[in-house]
Amino acid sequence: MMLANFLNKVEQIERPVVLLEGRRKISAAEFDAAEALGRLLATRLPHAVFRSGNAEGSDEAFSRGVAAVDASRLHIVAPYPGHRLNFRYPDATYDSPESMTKVQEEPIRKATIAASPHSEGLIHAKHPRLRSKAQYLIRDTMKVCGAGLPPPAFACFLVDPHNPDAGGTGHTIRVCRQAGVPFVFQNVWGKWLSTMKRAE
Repeated sequence: MMLANFLNKVEQIERPVVLLEGRRKISAAEFDAAEALGRLLATRLPHAVFRSGNAEGSDEAFSRGVAAVDASRLHIVAPYPGHRLNFRYPDATYDSPESMTKVQEEPIRKATIAASPHSEGLIHAKHPRLRSKAQYLIRDTMKVCGAGLPPPAFACFLVDPHNPDAGGTGHTIRVCRQAGVPFVFQNVWGKWLSTMKRAE
């Protein structure tokens, strides 16, 4: 997908949500690229909201780029309310699975298990440590499926190119597939950055 096509598609939505996220362990060059994409999209899509997690690595880089333009359009879904308090933006909006009602939580649990069937035991676990781990997957599903939040119109991921379905990022990608949310990886959005550099 070309950058112009992406922008045109998202601009058709009155208040689009764009999901930006990826793996934690990334290189300095990947961090810079993710930050640059966050800045580019926040600049070119002034009416968009940008949703991410609160993890180190890709999430942090994307969020930093968006916040450099307008932190008030940054929507972070953390695994729990006190997660990484030292890396928060005062003007951003924060949510977590604890903000969901019991009614909202059930379909999120079902979508989580459908995307990652091996997680069913974890999702229904009673032990506090296992329940804590489950919150991360629930959070990832919540970013896509809502639970009172508007669903994303599009998603950009920074993945392991050899295993994009790995870990929490892979889970989120599978949830996007289930929900019909279109997405691209860095092999596509990296070209968007190159296009902008050539245009400067």
